[in-house]
Amino acid sequence: MKTCRYTWFTLVFSLLMVTCLGQPYRGAELRSLDYLQYGRFSVSMKSAQGNGVLSTLFTYNDQYPASNWAEIDIEVLGRWPDNIDLNVIDENGSHLRQHPMDLNVHLDYHEYTFEWTPDYVAWFFDGEELYRQTQEHISDLTEPGKFMMNTWRPVYEDWTGVWDERVLPRFSYYEWASYAAYTPGEGNTGTDDNFTELWRDEFEVFDSTRWEKSDDHTWPGNNALLVEENIVYLDGKLILCLTMPGEEGFQDNTKPYLLWARAMGEDSVVVRFTEELDLNTAGMAGNYVISGVSVEAATLQEDQLTVGLSVSGLDLSANYTLFILGIKDDAVPPNTQLGNSVAIDMPQPLELPVRIDCAGPGRQGFMTDQWWSSAVEYGHEGGNYQEAGWFPNLEGTVHDSVMATSLNRFSRYHVRLDPGWFDIQLHFAEHFYDEAGERVFELFVEGDLIEPTLDIYGQVGNSGVYTVGLNNRRIRDGSLDILCAATIYGVGYGYAGPVLNAIEIDGNFIVDSDEQKLPDQFRFTGNYPNPFNASTTFHFSLPERSKVELSIYDLQGRVLETITSRKFDAGDHQLSWSAGLLPSGIYVSRFSAVGFNQTSKLIVIK
Repeated sequence: MKTCRYTWFTLVFSLLMVTCLGQPYRGAELRSLDYLQYGRFSVSMKSAQGNGVLSTLFTYNDQYPASNWAEIDIEVLGRWPDNIDLNVIDENGSHLRQHPMDLNVHLDYHEYTFEWTPDYVAWFFDGEELYRQTQEHISDLTEPGKFMMNTWRPVYEDWTGVWDERVLPRFSYYEWASYAAYTPGEGNTGTDDNFTELWRDEFEVFDSTRWEKSDDHTWPGNNALLVEENIVYLDGKLILCLTMPGEEGFQDNTKPYLLWARAMGEDSVVVRFTEELDLNTAGMAGNYVISGVSVEAATLQEDQLTVGLSVSGLDLSANYTLFILGIKDDAVPPNTQLGNSVAIDMPQPLELPVRIDCAGPGRQGFMTDQWWSSAVEYGHEGGNYQEAGWFPNLEGTVHDSVMATSLNRFSRYHVRLDPGWFDIQLHFAEHFYDEAGERVFELFVEGDLIEPTLDIYGQVGNSGVYTVGLNNRRIRDGSLDILCAATIYGVGYGYAGPVLNAIEIDGNFIVDSDEQKLPDQFRFTGNYPNPFNASTTFHFSLPERSKVELSIYDLQGRVLETITSRKFDAGDHQLSWSAGLLPSGIYVSRFSAVGFNQTSKLIVIK
C-alpha cells in the first residue's frame, strides 16, 4: 500500500472540541444485559429525521479494548430520506455500505434485521435481504456483543450532515425487538430456518432482566451524553430521545423554525423546516410572506418538513426574504411559530460546459469543489478530500493535476441543470490501493445502476483514469444526481469508500418551453381501450422521478400480475399490457407512486 498524505484536520478539531466543551446534548441508549454471539437481531423502528441525528440497531463488544473490537450496525441517518448505513467494524476499521432505498424510511415503522453467522452478515428491511458480507473479516468476527439501540449526535458532519441544534428534540420509536439464536438445521425462522427465536420484547414496560439503561455515558466523537431520562416507555413503544440539557424526556416545547428556502424558478419556492409540521397551518398560503411576490398556494410534502410554494411575481435577478407566521408543528399540544424569516437562495444557473475538480481547488479550468446545500448549484454530500503527494502522469488525460485530488467516502453528488440533453463524463483515478478488489463500489446516475462493481485499480491500475461516459442523457427534474454505494469499503478514514476525481458535462439546454413543462401532479388515467380483448395501454404522469408499481388484482383482492415495479423519470408515460390467458371478467388495476395510490376497473372480453 502506498504512503499517502491524510487530511485529518476536521476529525481532530471535532474531537478536541468535544473534549474541551463536553457533551452539549442528551441522547439515549438501551443495551442488553447478556452478551450474544451469532443470531438474528430485529427491531421495528420509526427513525428520526434531521441532519446530524442517528437511529440505530447494533451489536457491540463493550469489553473492548480488553478483547477485539466487534460491531455490527444498522444506522439510519436522519439527513437522508432514502438511505440506510450497514456496517461491520472490527480491528481493521469499517466495512461500510451506505445502501440506497426507494422510499423515505423515516415516515413509518419498518422492520430492521441483521443475521450474524460464522460465514456471513446479512441485513434485511421489512423481511427482504438488502446486502450481505462474506469476506474474510466475517470469519474473524467472533467476539460476543450486546444487543443495543441508541440515538445520538455524532461530531462528524461530513457523515451525518450539517448540524443545527434547533432541530431538537428528536425521537426514535421502537415497537418491539427480538433475538433468535443461530441454530443451523434446527431453527424455525430466518434464512433457511437456521435461527430459533429466544425472546421478543413488545416494550410494554422496561424489562430489567433483559436490558440496562445507559446513563452518564458517552465516547469520543459523540456530542451527546446518554442519560436514563431520555429512555421512555409510552403506549407500547420504546422512545429514545435526543434533547437539549434540562429538556430530557418525551416532550417537545420547541416551535418550528426555517432552515432554508430556495427559488426553484419564477413560480416556485421550496422551504425546509426544522421539524414536522401541522398539515393545516403549513398548507395555508397566507402564512408565508415574500415582499412584492404573491404566494398563491402552499403544499406540505410527504416528509412533513418541506413545503412547496407556488408564487407569482418572483424576479430571479432580485433578492428576497421569506417571512412565516402562525405555522404549527405536529407536537401534542402543538408549538406555534409567531414569526421567523430566512433569505431565499436564488439560482445562479451554470453555463455549459460544466467541469468540476472533485476535492480540488479548481485547476486547469475546472471549478472548485464544494459541499452541497440549498445555496449552491453543485456539490457533494458526505466525504473527505485527499490529494496525491505528486501529480502523476496518468494515461488517458491531460488533466493530471485535477485527477490528483480525490473525493473519498462520499455518497452523493448533485449538479443543478435546466432541462436538456447532456453528455456526462465521470472520471476516476486510484492513488491509494495497489491491488484489485480493495475498493469496489456501485455507481448510480439518475437512479440507474451504471456500474455494479466499479474497481478502479482493476480497470486501469494506478497509471490511468477510468472514465464513465453517458451520452445524450436527458435531465428533466432540474438536477443530475450521482450516487455511490460501497461493496468493498477499503481501509481507514481518508482513502475509503466510493471515490470521484472529476465531472464534465456538456450538451444542450432545452429552450422550447413546452419541452420543459412537466406534469404538476401524479395522475393515473387507467387503461385504453377498456373494455378490451387482447391488450390495453395504461397511462400515467409523474411530476418527479418516482418508483412506480402497477399491478392487476381480481375482485377478491388477489394479485394476478405486477406489470411494473421500478423507477420512472418525471413526465408522461404509457405501458402496454396483454391479458394473456385471463378469462373474461372484471379486474382491478392498482397504481402507486410516492404516496399516490389509485385504482381503476378494467374489463376483459374474449
